[in-house]
Amino acid sequence: MAIIQFALSLIVLGIIYTRAIRREAPEPIAKAQALVPVVLGAVSTLLSFAIFFGIGLLLQKIGFSSKNLPDFLRSVIASFILAGLPEELAKLLMMLITLLIFRSRVRNVYEYVLIGAAVGFGFTLLEEFFYGSGSGVSAIARLITIAGHMVFGVIMAKHLGLAKYSKTNGGGSAAGEYAKALIIPILMHTLFDAGTANNYMLNSSDESAAAIGLVIGIACTVFLFVIQIAVLIKWKKNAEKYCGMALT
Repeated sequence: MAIIQFALSLIVLGIIYTRAIRREAPEPIAKAQALVPVVLGAVSTLLSFAIFFGIGLLLQKIGFSSKNLPDFLRSVIASFILAGLPEELAKLLMMLITLLIFRSRVRNVYEYVLIGAAVGFGFTLLEEFFYGSGSGVSAIARLITIAGHMVFGVIMAKHLGLAKYSKTNGGGSAAGEYAKALIIPILMHTLFDAGTANNYMLNSSDESAAAIGLVIGIACTVFLFVIQIAVLIKWKKNAEKYCGMALT
C-alpha cells in the first residue's frame, strides 16, 4: 500500500507542480531550481524526526505530561508536538536553504510559492513511503488529502514571498507576513492531525465521545480536502499577479 500511495503522490503532485512551473511568466524556472527544493523537501521529512525527538527530550526534562488532560486537548497537544511544529519547521528550514542556494535567481513572489510547493511535494513523497501503508478509512483519508503538505508549503512560502516583497518595495507589514507564514500552516496541520491521526477520542470507551471523535475526524478531512482545492485554484488564479511582484 505504501508503494501505491507513493506512486499516487508522485503522479498527482508531480502534475500539479509541473503545471504550476509552466504558468510562470515570462519564463519558467530552470530544472535545478525546480528539483533541488523537492529533494530538500524529502530531507525535511527526516529532519522533522530530529526536531520531534529534541522537543520530546525537552518536555521530558521539564516533566511535562498531557495524560490527565481531556482527550481532545491531548489530541491537539500531541499533534502539535508530533507533526504541526516539527514538520512545518523542518519544511521552513528547507525553504530558507533553497532561497539561500538560489538567492540570485528568485525573481518574484511566484517563485517563492513554487519553492514551498516543491518542498511540500518532496516531504509528501518520503512520508508516504514511510507511512502510506494504512488501509480502509485511513488510506482514503490520506488519498483525498494528498496535497496537504504541498498546500501548507504554498501558504508558508506565499507569505514569506509577500514579506520579502513588502521589504523590497517598502509597503505592507513584513512582520505580519512572517507571522502568517509560520502560524497558519502549523495551526492548520495541528488541528487536522488532532482530528485524524492523533484523535484520542476515537479510542474512548465512552461511545458518545468516540462518535464525536469520528465526526471531528470526518470534518477535519473534508475541511482539508476543500482547503487544498481552494488554495490550488487561488494559486493558479493569482499566478500572473505573483509573477508580476518582482523582488529585485
